[in-house]
Amino acid sequence: MVFSRSFSLGVCFACADKPPSLLFSSLLFFRTGTGKGKGKIYYVNIADPLYDASKHQNVTFDEAMETLHVLKRDGGEPLRGLPAIETLFGVVGFGWAVKIATLPPVGFVASLMYKLISSNRLKLGGDSAVGAGIMALGRVGMELRGEKASCAEGDECRGIEDVEVEEGQRGMDVSPSISPSDQDGPKVEGGAVSLPGNSVDFSDVFSSGPEFVLGAYASGGYITAAIVSVRSGELDSELIEEEVTDVLDINNVGVALKSLCKRLKWQGGVAVALPGLWHEEQEDNTTIQHYFMTESLSPTESRAEREETEESFRNLVGLDVAVITGAEAHGYGHADLWGDVNKINDSNNEKVNEMEGLVGVVTAGQEAMHVALFKDGTLLTNADFRSANLASTWNNEEWSACPPPSKDCEDEEQWSKWATRVAVHLARVEACRCARGGLKRWVVAGSAGENFDKWSHLVPELAVTLAQKQAAPLVKGGSNRTEGVRGAAAGGGFRFRYVADVLRVRAAIGKELGKSPQLVDAEQLRTLFDRFSDPLSPEMTDTDSFIRMVSALGIRLPPDEIRELIVDVDMDDSNQISFEEFEGWYRQVVGTGAVTVLHTEQAVDQVLSEEKGTGRCVVLKVGFTSCAPCKKFLPHFEQRALDFRENARFVRIYGNENASTIHLARDRLAVKTTPTFFVFKDGELMHSHSGANVDKFDDAVKEQIGELEEGTYEQNWEKPAVDDIVPSI
Repeated sequence: MVFSRSFSLGVCFACADKPPSLLFSSLLFFRTGTGKGKGKIYYVNIADPLYDASKHQNVTFDEAMETLHVLKRDGGEPLRGLPAIETLFGVVGFGWAVKIATLPPVGFVASLMYKLISSNRLKLGGDSAVGAGIMALGRVGMELRGEKASCAEGDECRGIEDVEVEEGQRGMDVSPSISPSDQDGPKVEGGAVSLPGNSVDFSDVFSSGPEFVLGAYASGGYITAAIVSVRSGELDSELIEEEVTDVLDINNVGVALKSLCKRLKWQGGVAVALPGLWHEEQEDNTTIQHYFMTESLSPTESRAEREETEESFRNLVGLDVAVITGAEAHGYGHADLWGDVNKINDSNNEKVNEMEGLVGVVTAGQEAMHVALFKDGTLLTNADFRSANLASTWNNEEWSACPPPSKDCEDEEQWSKWATRVAVHLARVEACRCARGGLKRWVVAGSAGENFDKWSHLVPELAVTLAQKQAAPLVKGGSNRTEGVRGAAAGGGFRFRYVADVLRVRAAIGKELGKSPQLVDAEQLRTLFDRFSDPLSPEMTDTDSFIRMVSALGIRLPPDEIRELIVDVDMDDSNQISFEEFEGWYRQVVGTGAVTVLHTEQAVDQVLSEEKGTGRCVVLKVGFTSCAPCKKFLPHFEQRALDFRENARFVRIYGNENASTIHLARDRLAVKTTPTFFVFKDGELMHSHSGANVDKFDDAVKEQIGELEEGTYEQNWEKPAVDDIVPSI
């Protein structure tokens, strides 16, 4: 006798409109508990991507999920629901349990015990015959009373196959390696399971980046957003806004961003311009978010906090998010940067390009002054403003009487005080090493640019008086939120493109050294660095030699990305790159986390591509954003990522997070329930199973990395072939 079931224990929220499913908690009760069911009862895992209804009396996945099915050896009509339960319990000598469960008091108590045991199974140590018996009895009582189990009460949730992308969604990005004809789920080839289609070769061309990005700009208690063409700067949607009660609270900003994406039906990349960055710390078992102005951080700290802030927003919004500052957004949004950035070096361009050369962009209001430096259109992420002390001095008591006047103010003294405040702090920034000797101009943007003509003419004279030097000329930049939104999209679009290509550089370094990028050590990096360093000064290499190294690895980058890469690696802006700088950059690109959370289908393909030929497996966990078993299993997943680091790379996604992950999980991997685990090697899917069972998971991974003999998992966890089932009832 065979009974079909999912590894799930009930109906999760996504399936709440369906009748309750009767899904037994443990097969140990039937297979080994009393020994009476041994050799008589076997199960079929309908959540297996390779499940074939034609081999199981045409019981489809949906039908099996409606209620438990028992398939008889003689091929008769399958038993369903309560008759199936009575048959199963009868085979193992527990038919009386069904009768007892029909008694209201007993059934109710058993149901409560069922919920208690099932929701704590992992803590209690997994399966036991007694626990399984109580859970089965309780589930009978729940079924008879029409109660629905939830995925919190088992080791699995279902519902991802029911998830649909809302009609009219834009920005959906699915893997370019998949064509509609390929989307039939994994296929068995030569004993291994491989994904349909061929993995993308991420080293052949540089990334073209997204065509459209949702740009968002935070200012004055609101976040304004629109879908923007990265190529032209034109808005491709209405400009909408969302109020934020506290723009310094990352959770509030995340909620607002998610709402804006929903209102614009957006599923693509999001770029948000913010006043600062966040860093997360654990204090007394509580997560604390610390807010920083970027001007108060070193370039290394700023890069790390930017990436951490982006990851926090990815988790809050469920989409890929790039973070830039408001000053950076106004720089990117300047009209002279749209189109080909290299036009700023075009000698035939008669109009003075305000973003040519070394240019500062400044925004200022009562609360803060923010600055950014661009050089020929490239953001200088290695600019260090700490010596200017903007975060502390801007709001000193001496400046409390120098607020920005209202736009209709005609009092010259008020405007002079404001100009003095601005002049002093611009002088502080110009004294920073990154801005010395060559700052061509300041582009004044944001609210400070709205009344530019009333105070800007005073700054050069004040600068000479207060700082004993001539200030760089001031020009008026964009002052409205539209430019901020356009600039956020432009900066975010570049960042998406640049990060994708940096990952290609990372992968190429790993392949050149014959190692997974995560496992490359300092000695191996040094070997690569020495090939291109100056023989007379082996600790250093010039920037041209570094770019030659990247080219020698087979990576082509467009000019603007080459400039940005040099800025990222050359942290002290010396035009020389030390091995320490090179290694620091590489470690930051690789990341330090044992488990990487991915947010797009293409990111999964990137990881599979990186690990080809390294001998290292990729273990992918597909979860559901509200799947309780997934969350309970996470600590074990993270621990195993540390334990098996040398032999496997652990990554995870939420299959219902966005259109891209839905496509990957539902259409490409044919996930039916969560958590579902996949183990890849050299781009091929060697194994998959579902359910938050720690022993099952460990056996699967250990077999694939060679710690267990081949066939161990099948022996311990797989059912025998249907043809081998001899007993019948």
